[in-house]
Order: sequence, then structure tokens, then C-alpha cells
Amino acid sequence: MIRIFSILLALLLCGGWAASAAMGPQKVARTVHNLSTSSEWMYKADNEDEICIFCHTPHGGSLNGPLWNRALPGAMEFTHYTTATLDSVAGGANRALSDESLLCMSCHDGAMAVNHVLNPSNRTGVQPTMMGGQDVAIVAIWGIGGRIGDVVDELNFPQGETRNLTDDHPISFSFDAVRTAYQGAGRGNQLHSAADAIAAGVRFYSGGNRVECGSCHDPHVNYDSTIPMGDPTADEDYRPFLITPNIGSALCLACHNK
Repeated sequence: MIRIFSILLALLLCGGWAASAAMGPQKVARTVHNLSTSSEWMYKADNEDEICIFCHTPHGGSLNGPLWNRALPGAMEFTHYTTATLDSVAGGANRALSDESLLCMSCHDGAMAVNHVLNPSNRTGVQPTMMGGQDVAIVAIWGIGGRIGDVVDELNFPQGETRNLTDDHPISFSFDAVRTAYQGAGRGNQLHSAADAIAAGVRFYSGGNRVECGSCHDPHVNYDSTIPMGDPTADEDYRPFLITPNIGSALCLACHNK
């Protein structure tokens, strides 16, 4: 039986194939993405002390991501934030997510257990379990100030909630195609060039400089200096898992000329 919880999380990059970008302090062991027995957070394994295994494996993984240790979500519909321009160049609100973002959704789709991996540890030989031998799924992506650790009624909670991305920045579209459409509509000054955005810290993906979860987020960033134990090496400027700080909306303005 899968017990389902909601947790404070953002759409995160879980791997990628892209140009380098500015990175915050890397210490995934101190973040909520550490699901091992060593985690200082509520959601952690009962029987697995390896930190990286929940996303990565050196052998027997998937080619969908770097040494990837999780299955991607099956055929399902995600609903994106969209505009007339995105409809014309990206396929509309129900376009398919690219693999780079599906990596993140392999935990954040609201259905797949976060503790299921393709290749369990050789030392244990079994799937990790959590919370007293259970499977755990994340059913909601809450913004800053959202709920942490609420037990959710499995039968009554809308499990498709995380597939509704209409209140999140659009993903899985070509930045170049949108910028070209803007220029054709006389709005070319509203977006900086991809080169300028990359120089400012944004990460794009091959195929027209695609925007994905990892364009703005890095799952390994240690940004939380206070919860749960405090860490002086963390940098709050990278909250929540940002690829580069958004002080003064710098990350937003890397792409948007406003």
C-alpha cells in the first residue's frame, strides 16, 4: 500500500544535458533530496544508507538521464501554463513533457513512489522502503510557505494535482521558437537572446534551447541554512534549489526584458 504525503517542493532538475550554468553550493546530503537513512528530514528510508541511489546508479540504469535509476512516468497528460504564442510554437497546454523534465516528474508526478529504483543496492538487494516499510509518493508541489509533512487522505486527495502545471512557469518548449514568434509579432525586445540568458545563469537544452525544469533549478543545491539542523555552508540565495540566485528577480530577468 502506498501512503501519500504532500511536501514543500518545487519542480526540480534531476539530471540533464545542457550548457554549464552557475551553481550554488553542492551538498545534496543536507537537502530534502537525501532520502537515505542519514537524512535529517522527515521522509527517509528505513533500509538504505546510499544517498545517490534514489536517482542514480553506476550500472543497470536508464539512458533517459545521467546514470538514471528511476523509471519515467508512463503516458499521462500534464497541463502547462500556456499563451497564444506558446500554443502556436510549442503545441499548447497539453504538449508532452521532454525527458529532462520527466526525470523530475519521476518523483513529482503524484503517482510514482519516490523510493522505487531500477537497480537496488547490491548490499541490500531489495527496494528501499520508507516510513516504517511503506512506499511514499509526493502528491503536490507546494510553493514557499506551503505545507510540509501533511498526511493526505489517499482516497480523497486529487492525485492528478501535480500534473496540473498551469500555475508554474511553462516548460518543454523552445526558447528560440518563442523569441522568433515574439520578433515576428513586433515584441522582439521582450526576451533577451539565449546567449545572454546563458551568460546570466540560465541552462537550456538541445533542440532550440529548450526550457525545462533544470533551466532554473538544481536538485543538489544546499540552500537551507536553518532547517532542520542548520548549515553555515548553505546559501539561502539559492532557495528553492535555484540554479542561480533570483535576487532582484535576476533569474527572471536573465530571459525576460522587463
